Amino acid sequence: MRPTASNSTFNFKTYASDRRGMIETRLEKYLSHNEPQKLWDSMRYSVLSGGKRLRALLCMAAAEAFGPNDDVSELVLPCACAIEMVHAMSLIHDDLPAMDNDDYRRGKPTNHKVFGEAMALLAGDALLMLANEILIDETPAKVDRVILLSVVKELARATGAHGMVGGQVEDMNFTGAFDQGHTNKEFVDEDILESIHRRKTGALITFSLWSGARLVEANERQLIDLKRFGEILGLAFQITDDLLDVTGDINTLGKTPGKDEASQKATWVRLFGIDGSKQKLKELETEGLGILENNGIEIGSAPALNELLKYAIHRVN
Repeated sequence: MRPTASNSTFNFKTYASDRRGMIETRLEKYLSHNEPQKLWDSMRYSVLSGGKRLRALLCMAAAEAFGPNDDVSELVLPCACAIEMVHAMSLIHDDLPAMDNDDYRRGKPTNHKVFGEAMALLAGDALLMLANEILIDETPAKVDRVILLSVVKELARATGAHGMVGGQVEDMNFTGAFDQGHTNKEFVDEDILESIHRRKTGALITFSLWSGARLVEANERQLIDLKRFGEILGLAFQITDDLLDVTGDINTLGKTPGKDEASQKATWVRLFGIDGSKQKLKELETEGLGILENNGIEIGSAPALNELLKYAIHRVN
């Protein structure tokens, strides 16, 4: 089922609930194995513990905006689920003591607190490999194999040294940069922050949009516009995260607030303050909506993309 053509009649809550139901059902199917049991229990714990499913929703919404028929959801569901597995992997690894050392995620003890550090590390590795397996094996045969190969390649880029992993390294390099005792740290400016966020958070978000459209054969102009829209949405999502780390609490966030400040992380709030961060979000929202309206992506045919941008910016958890 595709979004309605009119923003006035489009109900985003119903849309998101329906799509999340499809995603959850399919994820449970893909994670139904039991041997070795502790490994699969650890994998399921992180993937099936709730979450916004924002990245999977972006993948489906982009496909539905450009897909030529009503069965596009089936074409991209494996990709949407693969994205959620990669995202879960990144959260498991981020929470480890060697990284952010967090005890809570989505309101529950983090994976390593339940299954131990070694099993959490292995579960993350297994999810990354399973994501590629699902994307290759479960994508319907009607999707051109050359297109599918390009999507598999881009997922690798978004995940690895060019994307999330590289962004995490940049983030680590500049953690403590505002501590005057760290003389080996360079000065952090807006360009550095955007580079960190573009890789660490934005790469998988951008891939989510691009892959959904690519799998239904969107044209090159549309893919370019979606890439920029994804960069905007990814940066906005991370700036909102930075704000929530300062203004939120564990009950609404589902994770420990104040970690960025305690770790002396390079964040938008630390560099520009709360007001400056909110102003940047306004600018990004305006630019993102402008892309949807003016650059070949008709907002009437893709109201979900409009709402997902607003959600990423105005969310409270």
